[in-house]
Parts: sequence; structure tokens; C-alpha cells
Amino acid sequence: MRALAALVALMLVLTGCGGDREDRFARPGAPKNSPSGKFVAHAESASEVRVTDRNGGDVFRKSYEYATSSRADGIGVVWLSGKDQLWVLVPGDTSERVEAGPDGVWTAVEAELPREITRLG
Repeated sequence: MRALAALVALMLVLTGCGGDREDRFARPGAPKNSPSGKFVAHAESASEVRVTDRNGGDVFRKSYEYATSSRADGIGVVWLSGKDQLWVLVPGDTSERVEAGPDGVWTAVEAELPREITRLG
């Protein structure tokens, strides 16, 4: 069910059916700032995510090519609105939460999408 919800949300966003809502998804060539303004999410391609600090230094990078290589659609990359927590929607697979831990190291963890993200579509 999680994968289906992620796929539906991603497909609606990628096809432009989100209405007049602000486009919160990072896309190649159109990075998005985190809610605090301290970090920037980059969708480097249809399969690669990068998070930088405000000075441009990498804090996280991951390729999702394994999940998108046989598909025409790419991943969705969007910040949660209230905190510096990035969500990566992988069509037909799963979703991952990307954020800094108590030690400041950014990691990706498979997680169920929060309602806020599923409503973006």
C-alpha cells in the first residue's frame, strides 16, 4: 500500500495534476531549500538525490538507479514542510526519509510516507 501511495503521489506531481499548489518537488535544474534554509535538495537526475549545506558542501548523496533503470518515470524529492526532513518517493518500490541524525550525519531510512507528502498529489 505504501508503494502504491508513493507511486500515485509521484505520478500526479510528474504529470502536473497538482493544481495551483506550490511546487515543492526538487527537479533537475530546480533545487529546493529546506524549511530552515540551511540545506538544499537537488534532484541531480531522474534517479540521483543530493543534499547540500547552504555553502554547497555535500551532506548526502544517493543513487536510486537500481529502482528507476527499467522505468520511464523517476523519483520524487520533497521536503516535509515543518522540518529538515527530505522524502524520496521511488515509484513501484518504496519511500525513504532522509535526515540528519543526532550526530549530524545524513542517512536514508525506508519509511511510510507522512500524510502531508501523500496529499501533495
